[in-house]
Amino acid sequence: MRTCLIPIGCLAALALAGCTGGAFVPRGDVGAVVSTAPSRDISLSGVITQKSADRIMDELESHAGPSVTIRLDSPGGDVSAALQIHNQLKRSGKLVVTRVEDEARCMSSCTLIFAAGDQRLAGSRSRFRFHAPLYVGWLPLPGPVVALIEAATRRGIANTYAEASPEFAHYLAEPGILALDSRKGLALSGEELAKRGGNFVTGVP
Repeated sequence: MRTCLIPIGCLAALALAGCTGGAFVPRGDVGAVVSTAPSRDISLSGVITQKSADRIMDELESHAGPSVTIRLDSPGGDVSAALQIHNQLKRSGKLVVTRVEDEARCMSSCTLIFAAGDQRLAGSRSRFRFHAPLYVGWLPLPGPVVALIEAATRRGIANTYAEASPEFAHYLAEPGILALDSRKGLALSGEELAKRGGNFVTGVP
């Protein structure tokens, strides 16, 4: 899954963003804001970009401790960047806790980072959205090529969810849901996700 997505990310940018009108990367956005604390908590807020992914990966590499907590509040953004963060967390050898506090949001590609946690914590009033990827590359490609890119990305996203919770990946693919086949997708509160998502949420903050 990941090996097929990285070349796609090199070819063009793919993005997911949490909006009912579809997926997009806002033009001129400065990217996600990443801040760190002495406890090695890392907070990511705003649109996920390659720049924000680089900051988080640098912070992870410099942290020699046994655990790290990633606090998320993001509408989504670049799928390739989110998967890079996901992969770095999974191979870090650390205990990884991902958290979305009450009233915070983790939508679209942000959920790929959330899925990387060994412990995945969501406040009952937090907000999540799962939906289809959208090609937003600068290269003008024929429709069938775009469809292939989006389909490969969709499979990679589904596999990433399945690694965290096969039950939740199955739920998203149910005929009445088909979240990853829809631009609108599926919106859930943290409480709803904990109830419907198998063990995709492992606890509350």
